[in-house]
Amino acid sequence: ATVRKALADGSSAVGSSIPSFLNVIETSEDPPTFNRTNRFTQGFQNLIDAYGIATYREVNPALYTIITFPFLFAIMFGDAGHGVILAIFGAYMVIWESSLMKKKSNNEIWNIFFGGRYIILLMGLFSIYTGIIYNDVFSKMVNVFGSSWKLNYTKTEYMENKDMTLDPRFEYTQFPYPVGLDPVWQSAANKIVFLNSYKMKLSIIFGVCHMMFGVTLSVINHLHFRKPMNILLEYLPQMIFLTLLFFYMVAMMFIKWILYAPQNELKTSPRCAPSVLILFINMMLFKPGSPFEGCDEFMFPYQKDVQIAFVLIAFLCVPIMLFGKPIYLLCCGGLKKHKKVPVSYTEQAASNGDLREGIELQPAGPAQAAEPEEPSEDEQPAEIF
Repeated sequence: ATVRKALADGSSAVGSSIPSFLNVIETSEDPPTFNRTNRFTQGFQNLIDAYGIATYREVNPALYTIITFPFLFAIMFGDAGHGVILAIFGAYMVIWESSLMKKKSNNEIWNIFFGGRYIILLMGLFSIYTGIIYNDVFSKMVNVFGSSWKLNYTKTEYMENKDMTLDPRFEYTQFPYPVGLDPVWQSAANKIVFLNSYKMKLSIIFGVCHMMFGVTLSVINHLHFRKPMNILLEYLPQMIFLTLLFFYMVAMMFIKWILYAPQNELKTSPRCAPSVLILFINMMLFKPGSPFEGCDEFMFPYQKDVQIAFVLIAFLCVPIMLFGKPIYLLCCGGLKKHKKVPVSYTEQAASNGDLREGIELQPAGPAQAAEPEEPSEDEQPAEIF
């Protein structure tokens, strides 16, 4: 039944002499954003809303944040022992959430923790996983499967020398530790240097992929709102900039891991492996490097020419990102009037949820007493500049 029929039936039932009526007033303003949440997603939605609320019918990134936020935290945290403590604390608040909610505590700190109980639980679980990968339990490594390194030194040599160097060509069994890092790194003098480099590279790899995924979500918004020029003037320059600079840096990390090994010849041995950070800095400054004697400055032929081309193309994307859309709007006639695509209320209810599902609103004639609103200006060039 329609809303008008329901109103008429209600008026007849109560015997009212004044009929009920409903007028649909057309407006050019965006409806308020409503994101349906539950106990699990509420904390993640609050986290997103703290940075900004998506406009009506834009992609809601809170669902992706359920995985990306605790996982990126775990990559930086990376301790299985402390992850267990964090997971137990989060599980306590989740399991007994009903009784804890009834207490209605006024403690602000506790309310913050309790509001993010599912976030804390997932952060703890992901930290346990990354802690296993890092083989880090309360800052100590655990030897479960036996090290893949062996000592070829005699007991006398081991006792007479304070520091021993393990050559991967001879002391490594060529079979990696089954899960996580080899526990032999616990006693290595360069443990901190190796672990910091390893964790930093992982953070950069996942961080760059996360940024590119976030930028890609804007394509869904541009396609939904029928704004193809935003894809050309915003999304493509941003993706080209990220790919040619930061994703290229990630690619160099994998190239370095694949090309350089102890059993290779001098030019592809670890001694000649160039620093990815130094290569990237020199690429941005157009500055030559200083390789060791007998080593190559770059990882592959024509890398210098490729890097120069990447930097120039990336720099050309900057003015497009800054001035492309304002110039396009000015060339198209300055200020554009906001044109609304008629959307049925039934479709809006199905999209954002409605308390009265199944009730259809039928459009009526214009209200007699209401004056039509002025259409709002869409994306003024001055504001974009």
